[in-house]
Amino acid sequence: MNFRVPAHASLYATVGLTLLSVVLMIAPTQGSGQSVRTGLHSGLGAAHLGGLTSVSPTTTPSAPLTSSLALGVDVTPKAICAFQTSACAAGVPQARVTLSAQAVGNGVTAWPDVQVAFVMETTLFDGVYDPYAGDAGTDPCAQGGGMPCEESNGVPFFIAHAQQIGNAIAAANPHSHVSFALVDYFATLDSPFDDGDGSEYHVDIQSFVPSQYFGSEVVSTFQAKTLGGGFVYGDSDFSDNFLHSSVITALYGTIIGSGLGWTNNTHHVIVWMGSTAPRDPNYSVNYCVSPWSGGTVGTCFPGTCEPSYAFQNGISPNCEGWIRSQDGNVTHSIAALAHTAPACTQSIGGVCTVDTIDYWDAMTDPYAKDWPTGRVGGGPGGVKVQADTAKVLLAGCDLAAATGGTWDGPAFFTCPDGQSGTLQYVAHGSADKPNTNNPTLFLALRQVGFGPVVETQTASSSGKPIFQFVSFGSIVVAGGTALQPAAACARNGVTLHSCQTVPTISNFGGRIILGWNWSTNASQNIMYVGDEWTASFNVVATGPPYQTVPVDSCITITCHAGGSTAVGGIFTWANFVPYTNNTVVTVSFPLGSVTVDFTPPPLGPSAPPPPPPPLPPGIPVPAPTAIPVLTQLGIGNTVGVGNVSLQGVAAGFLGAGFMRVGMKNRPVAMKVAAKSGMMVSKFDREGINKSAGQVGHFE
Repeated sequence: MNFRVPAHASLYATVGLTLLSVVLMIAPTQGSGQSVRTGLHSGLGAAHLGGLTSVSPTTTPSAPLTSSLALGVDVTPKAICAFQTSACAAGVPQARVTLSAQAVGNGVTAWPDVQVAFVMETTLFDGVYDPYAGDAGTDPCAQGGGMPCEESNGVPFFIAHAQQIGNAIAAANPHSHVSFALVDYFATLDSPFDDGDGSEYHVDIQSFVPSQYFGSEVVSTFQAKTLGGGFVYGDSDFSDNFLHSSVITALYGTIIGSGLGWTNNTHHVIVWMGSTAPRDPNYSVNYCVSPWSGGTVGTCFPGTCEPSYAFQNGISPNCEGWIRSQDGNVTHSIAALAHTAPACTQSIGGVCTVDTIDYWDAMTDPYAKDWPTGRVGGGPGGVKVQADTAKVLLAGCDLAAATGGTWDGPAFFTCPDGQSGTLQYVAHGSADKPNTNNPTLFLALRQVGFGPVVETQTASSSGKPIFQFVSFGSIVVAGGTALQPAAACARNGVTLHSCQTVPTISNFGGRIILGWNWSTNASQNIMYVGDEWTASFNVVATGPPYQTVPVDSCITITCHAGGSTAVGGIFTWANFVPYTNNTVVTVSFPLGSVTVDFTPPPLGPSAPPPPPPPLPPGIPVPAPTAIPVLTQLGIGNTVGVGNVSLQGVAAGFLGAGFMRVGMKNRPVAMKVAAKSGMMVSKFDREGINKSAGQVGHFE
């Protein structure tokens, strides 16, 4: 005898920052009617018994940081005048500085904020069968007040472990802020295979709540109100639909956000859990081989048209399709709606991702004992039974594939796209005290996908402005309106309207500092690969040196070589938190430079030197009447004139300015003529016989 044995029975889920060990053991119970079969499902035999092993789900490793910010500085023009004038060779009083940053690399796939809406199906085989309703249909195990042969414990398990499920999904996506909502449904009120009770769309948790509150919200809303505080959906029995459901209506309302708090700028994910087929021509099911209790109704098929439904914020089309339209309008299908509804197009991924989980129960297991024998094509393994279960499973596969979601289901089934099921069967147990352990279902929920979000996060704010400019030396930011700041943020070529265009201004030691964030919206203050940021403003030179000087304070090797450095420990930087860790990274911008020119004001032409003072006038000496001299004078030469006026000669010498002397003694006019010898003056006495005759003397 071969048995279907679950591969895992306990697992660990990370809760917040603490590793919480959650041991989920499958009780080895074999309830009434539990089937035992051999050689089924590609060799997987099958009594649904529990093992007692453990699973340690691997923690998603942080990808290596391969993204960064490419930073640049540009200055135009390359030369300016000092002192904000134009009176120099440069001819301009200020320069325009442009800072730029581009997120480059391949990054890490990221979903900063994710809203997950669980859509919980509540047909009887999902785990909410009411054995007290008195309608066991033709299910061989439910007869006499028992439980169905292969009823999933999906709903009781979800209620009991909603908190751990929320924590596990959050822990599996540590870089995302995940919140949760809940919708339930099951009825097909206009179908002949439905007794007319139940809900086609019901919102339990309207506002998306963080994981730490999800468990208590599920209990206080869904369990307390919908299930009356227990695990049984009142009057859910074999008179209700269980092979098909209003899943199209339920998903339509969830996608458009009827009664739900979907918000823009979050990624929207829907997790559907159930075991029924939609009313769509491609998934038609046959109730005549099922354990339905309604008897002959004239047809075996419930119809393939989902009726229109009036929601709070819209009306669904009549006969809405599943993955393709039924009426020729290509937008009229759930798959198309996930790509076109405003709640989806305005989400981060631009699409609502739908993950589907098909429970392992009688409606997905063609060999379940619940399929009555004695019917054409019916009974466990019957041709029509296999067709029904295949329709249910293929519907789940197709929707997940069409929206970029994940699928999981019974371990014996593989979707056309290659996704293989991992779920093992877990017996439901009693109605009032169901078995609430299901390790493979827990793992499937933990690993739901968030879809094909292509943005890759590079940097987010550290609490400070991501970008900062600090000037250097005599270069300062222009004051007042002369600053003329501007900034732009572009993502995929589209301008980000929340870009911070006006910088924050602070003062550090008398120096003005400029700062910018990527976005003025804190939840959007994150850069992804390909994002481009620029900011520009004016700077002026307040003085020397009159040469090429640094514009920004920066600390790269090139900055140091160009004469720049930090100012009081701060500099022009990008300050951010990379996606892969919580360590703040500070990167210096490169060097920007400008030539400062200065031409001193002209001093005017030089004044001519003053003229030299005039020569002083000569001493006037009156010339008396000439004295006649009739004899030859003894002066070594014969004077060839008739007479000489000695007073006139003296006056001539003095008047000519050759000398100016004072006469101490009155000169002797001449020697006695009778003295012999050559007559000489006192001027000539040196070197001459001193006994010679002399004529007067000057002191």
